[in-house]
Amino acid sequence: MPNTPIKPRRYRGASGDQRRAERYQQLIDAGLAVIGDVGYQACSVRSICAEAGLTERYFYESFANKEALLAEIYHAQTDYLKATMLAAFAHAERNSEAFANAGLRAFFETLHQNPAIARLLLFEILGVSDTIDRLYYEAMEEFAVLIRSLASSLGLADIANMPNQDIIYAGLVGAVIQIARRWALTGYQDSVDAVVASSLFLFVATSNYTERTYKS
Repeated sequence: MPNTPIKPRRYRGASGDQRRAERYQQLIDAGLAVIGDVGYQACSVRSICAEAGLTERYFYESFANKEALLAEIYHAQTDYLKATMLAAFAHAERNSEAFANAGLRAFFETLHQNPAIARLLLFEILGVSDTIDRLYYEAMEEFAVLIRSLASSLGLADIANMPNQDIIYAGLVGAVIQIARRWALTGYQDSVDAVVASSLFLFVATSNYTERTYKS
């Protein structure tokens, strides 16, 4: 008699893999909520599981420890932020100021509308461990790709003779992040329009300087 394939067990219509995926997402969402509320150092596996409505057994089914969860949350939120900015670029008018404004506005509006994401990305990710620091700096390099898109829209990337372009892009990324940190620490007192305009000024000033210097 031929062997019959064993079907995976299902519980309430969901397979084991589906249930694990659901628990994984519950823990990601709970981790973001708890870290956004009390901070990474003050949160615990127990408090995250309580927020998720799961036992610690299920936490360790998906994550080796709290730091591993933090890394996954950070990846998920940076991917979300980049996707949001790319969508804004795609719908922007095809002129340099509108294109740059759209990306910066998507960045700042996402942080403003999601304080937990802002706290995680701007503050809680820093100083956890060497491994998490590497994740942070890798993400900053990835955001530099988006910054290059903004720079290109302003004509900055067309200046072939400009030296140390990577350093300039890294500086622009750092400047925008620092504006975001200051904005968050002041309780978002300035409007989104104000922080977007301030950030846009940096790109325009850089573009004007390099154009004047290297095309003169």
